[in-house]
Amino acid sequence: MKLTTVYVRFYRSFNFDYLRKSKEDTTSTPDLWDLVGDDELFFPFVRIPLEPDVTTVVGANEAGKSQLLYAIEALLTGKGYVRRDFCRYSTEFAEEAAPGLPEFGGEFTDLSEDEHSAVLGLANWTAETVNSFHLFRFHDRTVVYVGEESVEVDEALSGLALPRSFRIDARVPLPDSVEIAYLAGDTSRTGRTRDGWLGRMSFLRLHPESLDTPRTGEARPVYDGADDPPSNQLLEQWELARRLLVDVAGITHDEFSELGAAISISEGYAEALVKKFNRKLADSLNFRRWWTQDSDFSLQLRLRDFDLVFTIRDRTGTDYTFAERSQGLQYFLSYFVQYLSHDRNKGEILLMDEPDAFLSNSGQQDLLRIFEAFAHPDTDTAAPVQVVYVTHSPFLIDKNHAERIRVLEKGENEEGTRIVKNAGRNHYEPLRSALGAFVAETTFISSCNLMLEGQADPILLAGASNVARRVAPSGNALDLNTLTLVPCGGARNIAYMVHLARGRDEDKPAVLVMVDDDEEGRAAIEDVKAMRGLLPPSLIFSVADTADGSRRPGIVELEDLVPLALANEAAKRIAAAVLPAEQAEAFRSAWTDVKPRRGQRLFKLLKDAAGAASAKGELVRPLELEKVPFARSVVDLALAKDADPELQQELYTNFQPVLAHIEMRQREAMRDNAQARISTVINRLRKNFIKDHPGRIRKTDAVSLLESLQAQLPLEAAEADAVLQGMRSIHREFKLADDPRSMLDEPDLFRDRLFTLSYGATNAVQQEA
Repeated sequence: MKLTTVYVRFYRSFNFDYLRKSKEDTTSTPDLWDLVGDDELFFPFVRIPLEPDVTTVVGANEAGKSQLLYAIEALLTGKGYVRRDFCRYSTEFAEEAAPGLPEFGGEFTDLSEDEHSAVLGLANWTAETVNSFHLFRFHDRTVVYVGEESVEVDEALSGLALPRSFRIDARVPLPDSVEIAYLAGDTSRTGRTRDGWLGRMSFLRLHPESLDTPRTGEARPVYDGADDPPSNQLLEQWELARRLLVDVAGITHDEFSELGAAISISEGYAEALVKKFNRKLADSLNFRRWWTQDSDFSLQLRLRDFDLVFTIRDRTGTDYTFAERSQGLQYFLSYFVQYLSHDRNKGEILLMDEPDAFLSNSGQQDLLRIFEAFAHPDTDTAAPVQVVYVTHSPFLIDKNHAERIRVLEKGENEEGTRIVKNAGRNHYEPLRSALGAFVAETTFISSCNLMLEGQADPILLAGASNVARRVAPSGNALDLNTLTLVPCGGARNIAYMVHLARGRDEDKPAVLVMVDDDEEGRAAIEDVKAMRGLLPPSLIFSVADTADGSRRPGIVELEDLVPLALANEAAKRIAAAVLPAEQAEAFRSAWTDVKPRRGQRLFKLLKDAAGAASAKGELVRPLELEKVPFARSVVDLALAKDADPELQQELYTNFQPVLAHIEMRQREAMRDNAQARISTVINRLRKNFIKDHPGRIRKTDAVSLLESLQAQLPLEAAEADAVLQGMRSIHREFKLADDPRSMLDEPDLFRDRLFTLSYGATNAVQQEA
C-alpha cells in the first residue's frame, strides 16, 4: 500500500486551500470530505501529492515542512495532535461550531490482495474491485471513501492496516566508545560510565589504604566522587552501536562476553578477538560503496580498558577517533547504521526532518543514495520503503528527478501553507525562490559544468534526460547531480563565463561548452579557443557534433530536435495558458502546423506561425512565442502521464546523439580535471621537498615523500594509476627498501625523476599520432 496524497486542514500552519476555494471553475467543486458542519461550508483540504518512492519537501523557514511530517504520522496513527494544534489564525479557530481538532486525510493505492479484501470488507460497496481509497480522520469520526461511497469506521479502522511510519533519528550519532558489558547484554542502568570508573581508579591510586581493613578507631578513606549512570542520550548512542556491531556485523553477545573475560586473562587473546570483530565489521559494511569522499575509509574497533573505541582510518593510513573528526562523518555513519539495521516490512514510510544539518555537500549526495536504496532495494528480500524527507539544503535535492520536489509556501494572514505546483519547471525557479537567491544558486555549482547559450537549453536537456529515463532506462541520459547546466545568456557571453570558471583561481572546475551551430556559435568557439590554456578544443563543440566525430546536417539549435507534432502542440498549449479562452480557441482554429524543410529552423517557423495565427484569429494582441515558455511546454507535454509513447521515443531518438556526446565530453573533462589536480599535488610536494633537501637526501626522507604523495593522490581517478606505477619504479630503482638510513647515491637523478613524475598522469592518456 502506498500513500499517494496527504490532506491537511486546520493543522498548525495548514489552514485550508484558499486558492482552490477562490477559484470559479470545476476544480473548486467540493469533494465529499471538503464540507464542514451542518451548513456544509466549503473548506477544501490542502493536498500534498507524494511520489511512490521518494518525495523531497523544501520551503522557506516556518513554511510548514516539518509539520507535514507530523501530519503524515497523525494520519497513519490517529495520535499526536490535540486542540492546541488547531490553526490559530484560521477564521474557524474562534467559531463554536468549528471542528474541535485538526483534520487529516490520505489517498492510498497499490493495494495488496489482503488489503484489497480488507477494504471490500468494510461495507457493501457498489464496486467489486477497489484500486484505491481515501481515509479521513475528522475531528469527531473516521471515514473511508471508495468513489462516491463512504463508511464510518472505528478507531481500529475495522481491521484495515495502514502503512507504518518510522524515522531515522538525525539527533543520535555513533558514540566515541561503548561499554563491552553493554554489548554483552548487560543493559541495566546501574553501570558506571567510563569517567565514573576512571574516577574510582584515580581515587584508589591516591588512597590504596581504602582497600585495607582500618585499625580500631581509624576511618578508612571513602570515595565521594560523581558516580552517575549513563544518561538517556548516551544509552541511545550505545544502542546504535549495538545495532551496528550485533545486528549488522553479526557479532554475538557471547563473543562480547568472551572479550570481557579475556581482558583480565590474556591481553593477546583479547586483541585477537578485536581483530576478528574488525574483519566482520569491514565485510558487513562495505562502506566505500556509500562514502565517496574517501575510497580507503574504514571503521575499526580498538580495545580500551572496559570499552571498545570506534576509530576511523582514512586514505593517509592514520587512525582518528570521532572526537578528532568532523561531526558530519559521525552522523552519516549513524544514518547508514540505521539504514542497514532496519528490519523492513511491507507498507512503510520513512520520514526524515532536515538530515542535512551535519553533512557536507558530498555527504548529502551520499545520503541521497541511501534514500534511493530504501525506495529501490537491490535485493528481492527487502521491501521497498516510501521516503519523505524535509530539507533546507540545495545539495540534498536529486536534480535528476524534478518530479519528486514539493515546495511549500506560507501565505499572508489566514492563508496558511500551500504547495507550489510545477516546482521543477523552468530550471527549478520556484525552488530557487523557496531556498533564497544566494543559497539556491549554489544548487547549480558542481565539479563539472556545461556552458550553454540560452535559458531554454537547460530545460530541454534536462527534460530530454528525464524522458530518456522513462523510455530507455539503460540509454543515454545526463546525470544532473554531477553535471551543472549553466545558461550564459547568449553566445557572446560564453567566453566570459568560461573565463570566470577557469581563468581566475588555481583550483579550476571541469568545464565543457556546447553552442548552436550557427555563425554566432562558431564565433563563440573561436573566442574560447583564443583564450589559450583555458579549455582543450575537444571540450568546445556544437549541437550538430556527435561522439563519433561526424556532424548532423540541418541541426542548428536544440529546438530543431523537438518532434514536429510535439512542437506544434506545445505552441497551441502556450496560447491556451496565456490567452483568454475565446482568443485561445480562435488561435487554435487559425493555427497551421509547421513542417520545416531541410535547413529551416523549427522555432523560427513556429514564431512565424504564431504571428500568422494571431492575425488570422483576429487576436487583440498577437502571441509572441519565446524559447523558455516553449521549452517548458514541450517538457510538460513529454512528461505528462498521458504522453504519447511514440512521441516520447521520437524525442529521445532525436536528442540521444547530443546526450551521448555530452556524456563522452563530460568524462573527458573530468579526466583532464583529475590530471590537473594530480599535477598540482605532485608539484607542490616536489617543490617543498627540494627546498628542504637541497643537497644530500636520506632514503627515509625519500620514502616519506612518496608515502605523502600516495596519501594525497585522488586515487578514484584512473589517471593516478600511472603515477603510482612511476612511484613503484622509483622505489625499485633507488633501492629505497635497502639500508633505509643511508643516503641516496644519486640525489640529482632522484629530483629529476620527481619532475617527470609530475607528468605521468598526462602522458598516460596521450594518444599516439
